[in-house]
Amino acid sequence: MNNYYRRQELIRKYVRDLIDDGLKQMKNPNLSEEMFNVWLKYSQQVLEISTKDYNAEILLNYLRVIISINPQLRPHQKIGICLDYLIGVLRII
Repeated sequence: MNNYYRRQELIRKYVRDLIDDGLKQMKNPNLSEEMFNVWLKYSQQVLEISTKDYNAEILLNYLRVIISINPQLRPHQKIGICLDYLIGVLRII
């Protein structure tokens, strides 16, 4: 059980770091589509590595969220949608 708790804490840390980085990106008034795509790829990789043994559904649901994002939205709005999901994940871990 102790190992399970440590894994949860580590996943929480990774997700918090993703949220913090996403918020930092949103503060950039010059956030471009390319910058968003770099952050998005990074967030997918972090979730894949950190949650695959804990709960693979976290990544699968994140990918569903990403696919559902309207490509016409501005990069700030797209990151906002991703952050909403990540904040929700943080609440349930």
